[in-house]
Amino acid sequence: MVTLFIGLLFIKGIFSLTITTPPEINVSLGSNSSIVLNCTFELDVNEGIRYVYWGKKLHGTDYNKLVEFFYKNALYKEHGLSLEKRSNLHSFSDISQSAILNITDVRCEDVGQYQCEVEFSVGSKGKKDRKYTDVYIQANAERPTTFSVHPNNSLEEHEILNIVCVAVVGSPYGSLAIWEQNVSSNTLTLLKNTSKVYIDTDNCTSVANLTMTYKVSRHNNGAKFMCSSRNKFTKEPAPAAEFGPIEVLYGPSNTRINSFDLNAPLFIKDSVILECISDGNPNPIYAWKFNHSSIGNNSKFNISADKSKLSFTVTNIYDSGLYQCVAFSYMKGNMFNSSSNVTITVQERQEEETAMEIEKTCLENPCLLIQKCLMRNGSSFCSINIWAVVAIVFISLALILGTTTISLIFARRTQKKNTVSSTEEVDMGGYLSPVGHADRSNYASLGQETVHEYSTMQNRDLFSHGSNYEVLGQNTVHVYSTMQNRDPN
Repeated sequence: MVTLFIGLLFIKGIFSLTITTPPEINVSLGSNSSIVLNCTFELDVNEGIRYVYWGKKLHGTDYNKLVEFFYKNALYKEHGLSLEKRSNLHSFSDISQSAILNITDVRCEDVGQYQCEVEFSVGSKGKKDRKYTDVYIQANAERPTTFSVHPNNSLEEHEILNIVCVAVVGSPYGSLAIWEQNVSSNTLTLLKNTSKVYIDTDNCTSVANLTMTYKVSRHNNGAKFMCSSRNKFTKEPAPAAEFGPIEVLYGPSNTRINSFDLNAPLFIKDSVILECISDGNPNPIYAWKFNHSSIGNNSKFNISADKSKLSFTVTNIYDSGLYQCVAFSYMKGNMFNSSSNVTITVQERQEEETAMEIEKTCLENPCLLIQKCLMRNGSSFCSINIWAVVAIVFISLALILGTTTISLIFARRTQKKNTVSSTEEVDMGGYLSPVGHADRSNYASLGQETVHEYSTMQNRDLFSHGSNYEVLGQNTVHVYSTMQNRDPN
């Protein structure tokens, strides 16, 4: 390791020349534009400069020498004579270790790669070293002047598009690119690009022409196409032209039926909803079939307005079978279709059948009110319904209790009335005086339970007559009256 390090120091001491040139120069056309090619070098004490060349790349690794620099002097070479009237030269000297070629009148032909070659001596040996500078004239990329897509209306799936794009792409490294913009993801997909350009030597710019074919699919329906123009110094977004969206026609596909879980049992009175889904442009038209026979709206089946849904209620086991949805559409006089089907199996509920059979048999052989109809061994018979008996007994007891309660209430009210009447004063055999008194009542006490009331008559009715009474025990009183049927006046 030490030996290697010492060897490197020794070599550096022999060959320590360093050359510096700008790696890249970018200029624009204009009166103040210039290209300054500056080749600067540093020498060791035992090194000496013989000459410096500025050359321009011709092709491959060949360079044409433009200017040769000597100590305090410079000379245009054969391929540099065209620069003599539009450039300045500055050679190296004791106070300047630079060889400068300054092109003051910039032209498009000045674009390219330049080489600074330094030949120097190390002792008695001659050495060469080189550095390179790329010169660019900046020209802006422009929006494409031509961008066409043919055919451009109602394309059928798998049809071929012809796409052409022409644009000024500027410089340096101008190029064109054609993109497809997906309608769903809004992302750009590069279809083709090119770096082949035609250079306009008058304007130092480049024109590119890009042509391609493209087969469309259903995934391109609603997509846009874009052609962008750019070069090394173009900033985003690049100038671009758009076309679209395009319409791609394709027949129904991916047809399927969405429904309930067909693996679950399906019984009578269950509701069924089948929905048909299909992808297509234009939107598919739907039709339904049951066991290969067309069906429509009727008392059994209900089909939605867009005919994509079929619904019905299972009424019997004969609703089992193959249900098919057919999606179809017409494009340019041709019909395209796609279908999907499901198989439905209706199962019988044993308990439902038994209940229906019992109901039918019992209607034919009705039982009494307190009986119920049962089925055993295929025949029906009547059995006492204990709950019906309990209900009748309960209703009877309630009626008896209600009647008794009402009777007791009326008896109690009568007793209270008689008790109040027995406590009133009794006037035996009285009559009203003839002088403006109201009628009075005569009462006979007939024991503790009954009071008889006798109406008194005015004096003129019973004049010089009295009433005779006979007590007949504790409970009865007979009244005897003598009356004269005449007027006392």
